[in-house]
Amino acid sequence: MTTASRTHGWHRRAGVLPVAALLMAAALWPALAAAQDEQPQDEPPGDEQWTPLERAPDDIQRLLLGLKTADSGLPLAARRGMLQRAEAIDVPRADGSPDRYLRLRHEADGLYFSATVRTLAGARPQDTVYLLQTGSEIDGCPGLKALLGRGERVGRTFCVFDEEQGAARIQAGAAPRFGFTAYRLDGQRVHDVTRRVLPEDPLLRAPDRARYAVHDETGAHAGVSVDMSRLSEVPVLRLYVELGDGGGLPRDHPRAFSAGYPGAVHIAHFGFLVWNGQRFDLRDTVPRALWPCTNDAAFSPSGQSCLDRDPDPFIAPASPAP
Repeated sequence: MTTASRTHGWHRRAGVLPVAALLMAAALWPALAAAQDEQPQDEPPGDEQWTPLERAPDDIQRLLLGLKTADSGLPLAARRGMLQRAEAIDVPRADGSPDRYLRLRHEADGLYFSATVRTLAGARPQDTVYLLQTGSEIDGCPGLKALLGRGERVGRTFCVFDEEQGAARIQAGAAPRFGFTAYRLDGQRVHDVTRRVLPEDPLLRAPDRARYAVHDETGAHAGVSVDMSRLSEVPVLRLYVELGDGGGLPRDHPRAFSAGYPGAVHIAHFGFLVWNGQRFDLRDTVPRALWPCTNDAAFSPSGQSCLDRDPDPFIAPASPAP
């Protein structure tokens, strides 16, 4: 199933906001306004919280330089450029040194490449996983081909012009899940461990998709979306499905999540992906500590409700004090 994800906008050129994000922000504004009026909440990382780095850390260098262009969709020149334009946030852990959340980018002659990397520590250093998400905007395939080095072998369909979208796009060979590819490092070698650490996509049968009017905002695909807005604080992702105007769930539906909406519910909860030190577990509920409140309506569509009058049904209540 095709997956969409919500990011902090790093995978887009400055000043460009997709129509989908604008529509989602507008749809969630009433819930956001109510939350801000009734209860102060922690904000996700703004630009001021990212620390510029002179150069990406050694392990991130090994990760990016060890990727194959055809698999990652990132030419070697772009990856080298990214290492010079990196920013990071330290994510504290209960035991050991903090994880890191990095964003990197490279721009040149009408070509824009970006990546986010979230490190996930394991019991041993070699168990550390690097969760990678990449993005690109290219004006045309000729410029991309000119950027490729002699030794970079890619197929004929690596860059194609999408007639429907009216733009060129890269078709990488990697098979991400929920928008991410997961890697582990072995010296200078990079191993794709996506299938080992991320579960299969939750599936909706065709009759359910038709009944709930499940859609993707771009109109291209229907599938599970990923809310990654808490990665700067916790190693947790949230899965959800957006329901079209012709669908919607009753508020007492077991998968309905209102997010402050009145009437019918147009967001269906599909679980949390929680890092356990080796892989991600799919859980139906988590405690609030694993899914903090946020004010970011534009890029956190699945998790606005921190109000007593409209609680998130998938956040386990705190145990009463003894």
